[in-house]
Amino acid sequence: MSNVNNPSEEVLEEDRRTDASLGSLSRLSTELNALLTRLGSEPAAVVSSVFTDWATLVGEHVAQHVAPIKLEHSRLLVEVTESAWATQMRFLEPQLLATLSAATSSNIVGIDVRVKRNPRSK
Repeated sequence: MSNVNNPSEEVLEEDRRTDASLGSLSRLSTELNALLTRLGSEPAAVVSSVFTDWATLVGEHVAQHVAPIKLEHSRLLVEVTESAWATQMRFLEPQLLATLSAATSSNIVGIDVRVKRNPRSK
């Protein structure tokens, strides 16, 4: 057990705990990526980047109308606010695939689109 009266021992103990935590996170990351691979998904960093950086990747205007929903088997499912955006996505798909590939190192080969359903008024 460390001597709390000795600051250098406290620092060494904190460093050991930090190293153990980083090792655990590294193992968790490895296991998560292995699971994602078995499920036919991109690595966690790629998936995270596509979702967290969406507005930056596609631009604010597109992001207001198009949201990523799922990334599975190298296909990105997006939800659009209205059917006109589904048509627009057909035209934007090649450009968006190139942007996503360059920015995230993803292997996304296609974009599937669904139109968001509006909740029925009561």
